[in-house]
Amino acid sequence: MAGGTLSVGRTADGYCLRLHGRCTMNESPAAHAFVERSLREGAQSVYVDVSECAYLDSTFLGSLLDLHRRHGKEKPAKFALLATEEARAKLFQPTHLHTVFNFADAAPGSIEAWVDLPCLPARTPGDLARHVMECHRRLAEVDGPSRASFAAVAQQLERELSKSAGAGANR
Repeated sequence: MAGGTLSVGRTADGYCLRLHGRCTMNESPAAHAFVERSLREGAQSVYVDVSECAYLDSTFLGSLLDLHRRHGKEKPAKFALLATEEARAKLFQPTHLHTVFNFADAAPGSIEAWVDLPCLPARTPGDLARHVMECHRRLAEVDGPSRASFAAVAQQLERELSKSAGAGANR
């Protein structure tokens, strides 16, 4: 099945990032980096629109959770999700994240023309593994039915990264 795509539209005070299709660990690093860079460079807000998203894997969910923890708790919040009630239930309820995120019904102001955001591959396999590990650590912090599974994934990746770092040092 085809992967997801990302597109960005400029708002009056920031950006709206729209997720299309099935968004996974392949698209997650690009989305996370875009939001972080935008806020660091002065955007007042970034909204992530999941209205056209059919699926979010655990890595993408953890990435969104990390962004929420960093920017969604500020007053006013600089990060929020745009989602219908149906999308909230489908994408976030199984992991209990529907109770964690800030949701908005619409981005403030008009959105200028949408442009595609490229999803470049990770520079190294270790970069992607570290991203997946950190995303699963964030998910393991949330009280939900998959908490132990998310923690186990993060711990396994940490072991594998430590082992490969040790092997690289011995070369």
